Amino acid sequence: MILAVFSDIHGNVHSLERALKLMEAYRPHMYVFLGDMAGYYYFQNECVTLLNGLDGLVSVKGNHDDNFLKNIDKPDVLNAFGERYGTSYSLLAENITDECLSFMKNMRESVIRADFEAFHGSPRGIDEYIYKETDIDFNVSVPYLFTGHTHHPLVRAGDGFTLINPGSVGQPRDHNKGSFAVVDTTAKKHEHVRYEYDRAPLFSMIEKLNDHKYLAEVLMREEKNV
Repeated sequence: MILAVFSDIHGNVHSLERALKLMEAYRPHMYVFLGDMAGYYYFQNECVTLLNGLDGLVSVKGNHDDNFLKNIDKPDVLNAFGERYGTSYSLLAENITDECLSFMKNMRESVIRADFEAFHGSPRGIDEYIYKETDIDFNVSVPYLFTGHTHHPLVRAGDGFTLINPGSVGQPRDHNKGSFAVVDTTAKKHEHVRYEYDRAPLFSMIEKLNDHKYLAEVLMREEKNV
């Protein structure tokens, strides 16, 4: 089975459009989204429409999705989030479509199958960051474990399984190129795909909203190792 595994879209529809077009070439049998539609950028409604057009999609809830859904009717809390993450929380609460809200409410806590397990953070929690030095002594009995959350691509060998983080579609933090993973569970092969996309519309939107400067700075980040 060929899986297209991706994470942390954060409302960046411009990157998502490019990623999905590249994924099509691999003819995946299943798309695995590891969460975080909410937060940072501004086009969650449009992103959900694209994802709803995919066959064989499974979606895991991210920490930002969880935060948003728990506080969607609390403007003071969403405004407080804005001081750290930008205005996207409040804008989404004001403009969310029924399609987008339904999608986010139906995201799973995890996906557990015979061939893989998928979480946003880790099997230990939605907020856990798994880096190259993090303990991965998980009770996993499947060939592949997929995690997101860090915005950094990663491959690690566990006890009987391979851990793969696809990096981030919407806000990569190790490079200015988007990232996703393609996994062939039958052939036991995997690869990370890095790609460029048009960031100009995002820069324009950030400037128009006079939003948090970090939102633009991270999109220009040069390649670095973690």
